[in-house]
Amino acid sequence: MLNKFFNHHLFIPGKIFFLLIALTSLSLKGNCQTKTNLEVFYSLTDSLVDQIVQQIPPKENLILLKLNLGESYSLFYNNIITRFQKNGKEILNYIPQELHIPHVDIVIEGAGVEYGEMFKDGWFGSHYIQRYTTIFGNYLQSFSKEGKKEFEITKIDTVKVEDIKYLENDSFPFTKSTIPPEPFISGVAEPLIAIGTAAVVVALFFIIRSK
Repeated sequence: MLNKFFNHHLFIPGKIFFLLIALTSLSLKGNCQTKTNLEVFYSLTDSLVDQIVQQIPPKENLILLKLNLGESYSLFYNNIITRFQKNGKEILNYIPQELHIPHVDIVIEGAGVEYGEMFKDGWFGSHYIQRYTTIFGNYLQSFSKEGKKEFEITKIDTVKVEDIKYLENDSFPFTKSTIPPEPFISGVAEPLIAIGTAAVVVALFFIIRSK
């Protein structure tokens, strides 16, 4: 009788096909590469450099660059240099007296990541959380009439909670943050739904058996 129940209600070609598609979709979704927190910070410094370059006359290809990153953010040094070079700017360590070239001074005052409220992808899906990654500070470039300019650049995206341990870097504290707890309603509702589903399956089994 149990075999009859499974054959009649579960092994329907259309249902099996849907299940295979769903499993394939989940597999593909799981294989999507999420950027680590540090990689996101690198992309933020790229955005900062792009913003500064847009304010410099295109014909000015030589840059005198000064970076004030402190010990905490010194790892951004090479990335910032490389980004200027990708924008077609050559970095000089000193200014020849006969040249008047842009002078760019960048100060990164802080960087950090925060996690928003946890949520689930469906009742029995994975836990996700919003990730807020920010750098802030100021910069000064000699072709600007505004003088020192403050900046704050933030990226917001969504990551799996179970992946966070791989996205953070113990060597750099600013890549880490506290993970909020799972919402109470979500934690209570899922077991109740599981119990209810099991009860329905058992009820169906006895109804079919009685026939």
